Amino acid sequence: MKLLRRFDAGMARGEGAIAAVVLLLLILVAAAQALLRNLTLVHVSWANAALEHLSWGDSFMQKSTLWLAFLGASLATHNEKHIAIDVLSRISPKRAQALLSVVVGLFAAVTCFYLARVFFQAVMNNAGDIPFDMQVMDEAGASKHICDVGAAAIADARLVRPDLFCSARAGLDALGAHISTPDTALQLIAPAMFIVMSARFVLHAVVSGMRFSGYDENAETKVVLEEGDLDEPKVAREAPADEAMAEAPGQSDDPSVEADDVDDQDEE
Repeated sequence: MKLLRRFDAGMARGEGAIAAVVLLLLILVAAAQALLRNLTLVHVSWANAALEHLSWGDSFMQKSTLWLAFLGASLATHNEKHIAIDVLSRISPKRAQALLSVVVGLFAAVTCFYLARVFFQAVMNNAGDIPFDMQVMDEAGASKHICDVGAAAIADARLVRPDLFCSARAGLDALGAHISTPDTALQLIAPAMFIVMSARFVLHAVVSGMRFSGYDENAETKVVLEEGDLDEPKVAREAPADEAMAEAPGQSDDPSVEADDVDDQDEE
């Protein structure tokens, strides 16, 4: 269980780093677009050309907002800061709270899993359409995706092969996600994060179940629970070795004292 918690904490740190980078890029792109648009109002000649090179900015900001939303939702699930209706848990005993956490965690995990399936199918329904700017005619005259034809056909069409996207597309094809555009690939963050949240809800349910059964996860020992006494569990453990070796009444650890006692007995 501790290994799973460390793995989950590592994933959370990675998600936080990705979210920070995406947020920084979102701010930079939005600021650049705003600055260039203001420069066009004062008739700066190069501003229009720069805006044309940033034509992908609007789509990037839409997808980055989507990424920030789902990364934030996943981090909230990790920290158990997500929205929750906790009326029953507030008025229930401690042991009942643990049982409610198990039920709610499993229900939320199943819900997130099915939402992941729905979002994945929705993305895949639009993923098969190949946009015109990524269509290339092969030697047989058939229209294919630019990533699926050779270099000669791409050169004849006077296009440039997006190597980075084609590599990512090949990896996603191996996972069963057949996509045609980078926008579609970025939308896969939704089902991916729903799967992560589902796994985290299962982990929370397991931890709550251990707490309900009286298992102390930190000490990895069985906890003896009394009904309604979950706050101060009594841990059943063996006495430490140093306590077992404690000095018995009438005995001393000092060897000189023992020697004096022997001499006194000889004199008598």
